[in-house]
Amino acid sequence: MRCGLRGWAIVALAVGLHGVARSAEAQTDPMEEARVHFERAVGLFEAGDLRAALVEFERAYALSSRPSLLFNLGATHQALHEYPEAIDALRRFLTATEGQRSRQRTEAERALRELLPLMARVRVECDPPTAAVTLDGRIASGDVLSVGPGRHVIEASSPGRVTQRVEVTVASGDSPSLRLVLPELPSAAAAAAPAVTAAAVLPATATTVAPRAMRATPQPWFTRAWVWGVTGGALALGATITGVLAVEAHDEFRTRTQTDGDVDRIATRGRSLAVATDVMALGALGAGVTALVMMARGEGAPSRAAVTSLRVEPWPGGGGIVGAGRF
Repeated sequence: MRCGLRGWAIVALAVGLHGVARSAEAQTDPMEEARVHFERAVGLFEAGDLRAALVEFERAYALSSRPSLLFNLGATHQALHEYPEAIDALRRFLTATEGQRSRQRTEAERALRELLPLMARVRVECDPPTAAVTLDGRIASGDVLSVGPGRHVIEASSPGRVTQRVEVTVASGDSPSLRLVLPELPSAAAAAAPAVTAAAVLPATATTVAPRAMRATPQPWFTRAWVWGVTGGALALGATITGVLAVEAHDEFRTRTQTDGDVDRIATRGRSLAVATDVMALGALGAGVTALVMMARGEGAPSRAAVTSLRVEPWPGGGGIVGAGRF
């Protein structure tokens, strides 16, 4: 990933602070108050108090309505693993800045591409259909609730009926369905009835316990450009060493005569070192080209076209090898 969660959140903070502070000088008192809340949010975010920073960002946005603050809200929600709220804030930011080109928009689009696959969708059907539904203590709307991986509490209530509360544990991509039936209360007990906690009946895939801290799936080691760069450097160093040894063996061979007993051994060692040098040199070339292509494209994974073919054959007449490939 080109920029981690913490990294792009800090980028959002820096850009947003600059935008608000610069224009606050010529604005009215509400804008000045928004700037104060924004600066407090920055300090709280950098101190790790994300929940307090979120409150300050929300107040600053309520006072100024600046789109950059929606970007900061999305970054803070993502840092808190509140993925539905992060998605909502980033989508609002993209809508508010439609037609503009900025680094913030690029980062917001990238974050959405990473967040959306993490979501699960829980379909909730209530009897009666007019029952009010809350998700983790917040009012929810619609029949399908988008939630992040983990455990969630869904509650349905209606006047004169028994409140139903269920806990569900979902993983990314799950789509369980719930049916909450709220029986009528006896008339004498309608005024004060405790909530009934029920166990959710979910498909087997919906009971998977999510990890404590969700993060994007780590990329394999071979999809990182720096790995190929280091590999190419190591192979180049090895080719240099074996090349020097091959030259020394060749010089020693030239000083010997055919009657010397170890002339064959020296010749064999020289050929072996030459072959090893050629192999490592070709490997270093391939690894270097792969690393350059990956860095040029700015991708975490190597392109399929980085090295499409590589053929190694003995050099005609012996004494080395030849490599042919398309990069």
